[in-house]
Amino acid sequence: MAANGRLLVCYDGSDGAKAALDAAARAFAGHEAVIACYWQPFGSSPKRFAVDIRELVQDADDVNRREEQLAQRIADEGAELARSFGLAADGCAVEIDGPIEEAILAHADEIEAAAIVLGARSRSGLRSLLIGSTSNEIIQRATRPVFLAPSARLAERRRLELSQEDQASV
Repeated sequence: MAANGRLLVCYDGSDGAKAALDAAARAFAGHEAVIACYWQPFGSSPKRFAVDIRELVQDADDVNRREEQLAQRIADEGAELARSFGLAADGCAVEIDGPIEEAILAHADEIEAAAIVLGARSRSGLRSLLIGSTSNEIIQRATRPVFLAPSARLAERRRLELSQEDQASV
């Protein structure tokens, strides 16, 4: 990773995102960071044979404006948190029009991110295999390092599960 490269922190305000931001700040102290909250415009992905949901809403543009403002507020809160952790950070709301993993990878390329920072999500083993996950897709397809960290609650649950597995095998 470039010594002074910017981190792309994917931030949604969740415990996992906060934990990943904290861990990344400790691991990459002194780096700059782009704190990004991704959002998709209301009704932007009509399905075949489906009614366009925008037809049911009086003012889809107003809904989109509020969604963008919310994403910007979340990104700004993440940037403030990042600065409290010692990173130089700016928040940005990023409008997407397709799968989130493609948007994140494209954004990382656009800003020439040194690494992508993600919070881990909780999924069962079978569900993860059947459905896949954004984190997994990014890890498999990224052309740059990916830093993935669990929330404290998720990490504790995983430790407990491993401990129970160890006790069961005895």
